[in-house]
Parts: sequence; structure tokens; C-alpha cells
Amino acid sequence: MSYTPTDLVKAEKNVVLAERHIAAQQEVLSMMRAAGSPTEGAEELLAKFEADLGRAERIRDWIASGLGERSREQQRVAA
Repeated sequence: MSYTPTDLVKAEKNVVLAERHIAAQQEVLSMMRAAGSPTEGAEELLAKFEADLGRAERIRDWIASGLGERSREQQRVAA
């Protein structure tokens, strides 16, 4: 599959969104701990958000790598 710079922008937005979910969930966990509430469910959700971030980063990096390879190939053809 061929990727475009627009795909890379979308992938980066997904990374940022995942990072925001993690930050928000960490806040929730802090409040729950301060209140003495059980946190198991919130910790499980945080782990899922962290896994989502890892996937989003891998996809972004894969797209970026593909675009870089295509750019180098285009430079060789033009030379």
C-alpha cells in the first residue's frame, strides 16, 4: 500500500489523541487514589490506552518509513 503525507498527518494525530487519553486517565487514577477508591478498572483502562499508543506510534513510524523510502527512490530516479 502506498501512503501519502496526509496519511502521516492522520497517524500523528492518532498518536496525540492516544497521549491525551493516557494523560486524562492518569488524572482519573490520581483522583481515585486520593479518594481511596479501588483503581483496578481504571488501571486496566490505562493499560489499554498505553497499548493503543504503542500501536499508533508503530503505525506512524511505518508510514513515515514508507514515505522516506519512496522519497529516496524518487531522488535516485531523478538523478
